[in-house]
This record gives sequence, structure tokens and C-alpha cells, in this order.
Amino acid sequence: MAFNPEKLAALAKPRSEEAREKARIRKENRNWLRMSQEIALCLHYYLRKAGLTQKELADKMGVSAVYVGKLLKGGENMTLETICKIQNVICENIVAIAKPYVSTTVISFPFQYRFSPDAITSERFSDNQLSHENYVPMANDAA
Repeated sequence: MAFNPEKLAALAKPRSEEAREKARIRKENRNWLRMSQEIALCLHYYLRKAGLTQKELADKMGVSAVYVGKLLKGGENMTLETICKIQNVICENIVAIAKPYVSTTVISFPFQYRFSPDAITSERFSDNQLSHENYVPMANDAA
């Protein structure tokens, strides 16, 4: 069968102006729409896990059930207030904020010391002279 461009042109319809406008808006708002969809998936998961209805979630958030329905569709541009309400209800962070100004340093020690209760009252302890005589090995210490 040969390719017939005239037949294809007769069958193909050009996109309407309305469809082009919707596609342009989706493309411009792709980032927040994707985030909104991720939040919607999180809400669906929470509802299923907790066995809640949309109405019960709406009551806990202090919003209308219609608004929760919009959130669950994944196309709602949420405010920070709404995101905080969701996080408070489900007791999990669903949006993380990068904190480049916070640095963490992890210091690990190869072993741990635990002193016996009488070490606190001993003269050596009060003189800040910790001694291995009062050391009690912990269960995870190497032999």
C-alpha cells in the first residue's frame, strides 16, 4: 500500500485555537503542574492508607470537599498555606526546601564509653579524672 498525502490531508484536521492555547499554558506551567500532580498522588496514597474519604480530609484541613477534589485532580496551583495544611494533616513533609546555609558535620567515634553509676560519685569523677577503672563495656563493644 502506497502512502497517499492527499488522503492524509483530507483526514487530518488542524488543531483548534483553543487546543493550541491549552497546550501553550500547559507548557508554560509544566513545573508547578508536575509538583501539583505529585502532591495529588501523595494525597491519594494518604487517603487510601488512612481509609479516609475526601470529605473527612477536607474537614481535617478546614477546606471544602470540592477544593480537596480539585487538589486530587493534580491541576491546582496551591499556596504555601494549603501545602502546610496538607503536611499538618498527613504528618509528613511533602515539599522540601533546600537549606544551603545549613551545614552538618557528622562526627563518629569507633567506640562508646559508658560509666557505672558509682563513677559519678567517685572522687576521680568529681576531679574530672575519668578512669578506665569505672568503664563498663557496652553490649556492642568489640571483645
